[in-house]
Amino acid sequence: MLAFICRLRPARWPRQARFLFICSMLMGLSNLGWSADREIAILTLPETLARVLQSSPELAVYPYEIRAAEARILQAGFRPNPVLSVGVDDIVGSGELSGMNAMETTLALSQVIEMGNKRNLRRDVGSWQRQAVERDYELARLDVLAAAASRYLEVAQTQRLLDFSEQVVEWTLAAQSVANRRFDAGSASRAELGRARTDAMQAALAVSNLKVRLANAKRRLASLWGDSQPDFAMVGAELFSLVEIPDFSRIQTQLEQAPQLQRFLTQDRLRQAQLELAIAGGRQDIEVGAGFKHIRETNDIGMVLQFSMPLGVNDQNQGNIQAAREDLAKLDLEEEATRVKIFTELHNAYAQLEQTRNQVTVLRNEILPEARETLELIQDGYRVGRFSYLELVQARQQVLAVENDAVVAATDFHQTLITLETLTGQPLTGSGQILTRADTASGVSSEFRLPYLDGSAGAEQTLQQEKSR
Repeated sequence: MLAFICRLRPARWPRQARFLFICSMLMGLSNLGWSADREIAILTLPETLARVLQSSPELAVYPYEIRAAEARILQAGFRPNPVLSVGVDDIVGSGELSGMNAMETTLALSQVIEMGNKRNLRRDVGSWQRQAVERDYELARLDVLAAAASRYLEVAQTQRLLDFSEQVVEWTLAAQSVANRRFDAGSASRAELGRARTDAMQAALAVSNLKVRLANAKRRLASLWGDSQPDFAMVGAELFSLVEIPDFSRIQTQLEQAPQLQRFLTQDRLRQAQLELAIAGGRQDIEVGAGFKHIRETNDIGMVLQFSMPLGVNDQNQGNIQAAREDLAKLDLEEEATRVKIFTELHNAYAQLEQTRNQVTVLRNEILPEARETLELIQDGYRVGRFSYLELVQARQQVLAVENDAVVAATDFHQTLITLETLTGQPLTGSGQILTRADTASGVSSEFRLPYLDGSAGAEQTLQQEKSR
């Protein structure tokens, strides 16, 4: 579960913000409207997933592919067309056969009868091909939604770094003001004042760079639902809300539900059907017919019966049968290789998940409070001349480094959890965790249930609400 919590700030959030939650990634959306031209202040994760499910250019092709597969099933169920034949014998010859007097005309209707149940086998192959397309769609949907969650994380991370960089600007401006007073009083050198001014300008430049980076990240997120420009001001996320990590044994038991492995079940049925169709292709079809023959000379009419069947002396479809067998045998090796790959990725991601969670906990709960407290002490001491400007800069840089490391580690935690849930195709932390935080200044409390894979039901609710407004 990718859990987020809103960071409420009165200057940025509307007082009557409403949020919808509980989304499930494995449900589809269709024929739901979205007001794309209405700019919103805060984009939530359910709204992000809803937009991607409805308008992703990458997913838009799959309805056509599914309909094409259904059309192929329809075509596979048709029997061969009957054949109407007309034959004229004994005309324009010599002697008694000259002219049209001895002409014999045969009118017959024939039908190919497929042997080996080919028609039903063709339909079986088409049906499994359709299911294979559906499996591909499920995988593509997981990939697209995983990309949406990752880019949502990118925007949230950049927002957090921008907020902190703006705070650093306030610190540097305050230090510059103190340096000015100390310089005027003769207790600070011109070099110290220049350093303070340079640090303030560099902090402002960092804010400018992060604003550009944030705008780019928002555009990358909006591109997933086909927009070139974002219509939201910010995303509502709290990076430091970390869910409990499930036991690896539980994750391992969900390995069989991995979409990549489930796809092999469909592929196995498809290749079995293709093998059976190839074997049936070695059975020779027969053609039967009946008709009438008219003899002009006597004006008599007789009945004609026809029967034909190729002799399977040379071609019994041996090559196609062998190729189908090899494809079926190869599938087992491909499945085993995929299983080993997924298990390795799961194990590595789980180890990284534990490490990043521990890193965030230590940075946020132990190192960062100590670094901030030290910075505050040095800031207060610098104002009265107990600490040098160099000590102030070092303390400020330490806080900046720890804060950046904590943000990166928290982002890595959520990104790793996204990877785990994408591999297993299952939410790893139950049905979701409601996290609540109240902002006493604004009087607004926000509740979110934002699991990653437990997801597109809320996205569907979000679209329905937007349509009804």
